[in-house]
This record gives sequence, structure tokens and C-alpha cells, in this order.
Amino acid sequence: MIGFNLNKAKRHFTEALAEVFPQREAEQLMRTLLEDLFDIDLKRQLLEPELRIDERQHALLESAVKRLLQGEPVQYVTGKAHFDGLVFQVDPSVLIPRPETEELVWKIAETLPADQPLRIWDVGTGSGCIAIALAKRLPMAEVVAFDFSEEALAMARQNAESNGVDVTFVCDDVLHPQSEEWHQPVDLVVSNPPYVRASERASMERNVLDYEPSTALFVPDDDSLLYYRQILKLAKSQLNPDGVLWFEINEAKGHEMLLLCQQQGFQARLFEDFAGKPRFVHASRLLP
Repeated sequence: MIGFNLNKAKRHFTEALAEVFPQREAEQLMRTLLEDLFDIDLKRQLLEPELRIDERQHALLESAVKRLLQGEPVQYVTGKAHFDGLVFQVDPSVLIPRPETEELVWKIAETLPADQPLRIWDVGTGSGCIAIALAKRLPMAEVVAFDFSEEALAMARQNAESNGVDVTFVCDDVLHPQSEEWHQPVDLVVSNPPYVRASERASMERNVLDYEPSTALFVPDDDSLLYYRQILKLAKSQLNPDGVLWFEINEAKGHEMLLLCQQQGFQARLFEDFAGKPRFVHASRLLP
């Protein structure tokens, strides 16, 4: 296999992947490996089928395919995730950014002026994908991103630097807030906190359960909205009069979230994602 051209290498490793994955998924995984490991994008893959694959590249592909066959997500295999046109470094210390969260960023960006100074909290930033994407789209904004994990914040800082934005990262637990940053006025609060109920674990894919950080995923069944409740409480005293909150939520908890927002003094609307599932909540202060 060593020294084969790109076309033969693709065929060989795609056949190996197709033993576990559907053919189309195997082909997509192979395209992703070539692009994210070697910067060989799809256009080049199509136009240069005779491109040589050297010994180092062969070894990397072989290792990557083995990891995929064992169930590891491709983003952890390559160390890269694509989100809102940006590239993020990821590893098992952070969740892999999801398309639904990308939708959340788009909805927020559609409703906010890019040419005005804003102060933004991103609560539970993980890889930094929301904070960094918003900082890129809203260059006048001051973005503060919170997470309790130093490992996650180290990766988020790298991602902010590689994507050329300034974000203030704060290590603090929103459930037990200590930072002075929580006492500063804010215009937008956004969060995609843990929201998967423990009872839903049995229905989840093994590649998520085995590799992604459980602390960023799960909440107890008997208090599944605890993060939202705490964020609403913190925002209540610091949100500017025209400020807003945006949340990504568990699709099964939409109406409960609307009620929680009302109880905390906010009016809220529920929005569906591209799959038609109630996935996002927009909240603002109740009118007097």
C-alpha cells in the first residue's frame, strides 16, 4: 500500500471502513480524513487522483481508520471540528460541536447588530465554538466565556487564538459562581449547557457515551433544568433592559423551559431546529 496514489489509497481505506459503516458514510469519512489530516480538500481529491501517498501519510491513515472502526468520532481522530465556517481543535475534554449549536449561532447573529458594542456571556463554553463564532460575527462585542473545566478552557483559548478573536475565558462553575464577571452588566446570555437526562443514556450512540465528556452531557432526571434555572437567576440581576438570552435545550423540555423562564421573570419563545424539533429558547424581560 505504501507509495500508492491517492485514488488507490482512498479505495483501500474506504473498503476497510465499509466493513462497519454504510458505503456513503465510509466515503465521507475518508474524505474528511484526507482533508483534516493532510489538507487535501475534496476538489484536490477529485482533480489529483494520482497524488502520491507517502509512508508517513499511509501510517496516519491506517491508525485513523483503526480508531474509526473502534467507534471513535472522526473529529477526535483528526483533532478538528468544523463549525460556522471555522475550524476548532477538539479532544475528549470537550464536546464535539453539533449542527444544532451552529443553528443557534446563526439565529443569534440574525437578531443582533454587528456594528454595536455588546457584552456577551457564553456559559459552558467547552471548545469555545459559540463564543468564538459570535466574536467573529460580532466584532464589536466583548465576549466572556465560562466553563468549570480548565482542560476545556485551555483548548478554547487555543481555538480563539487560531481563529483570530479575543475572548475572555473564565474558569468558574455556574452552579457555584465565584467570579466577579457574573456581576457585570450583560446584553446577551447564551448557553448550551448539559441537558441530556440520565435516563436517556440507554438510547444514545456508543461513540458519544464512550468518548465525549459525560459532565458536559448529562443532568439528573429529577432536576434536568438546573443549569437553565441558575443562568436565569444570574442573568436576572445583570441583564441590560434590552438584553436577551438564547438557550439550546432538550427537545422534550420545551414547554417546561417556557414555564421556567416565566417563573424567573422572562418572556420566552420556542424555536425549532432544521429537523423540526423544539431546540432553542429566546428569552427577554417580561414587560412591566
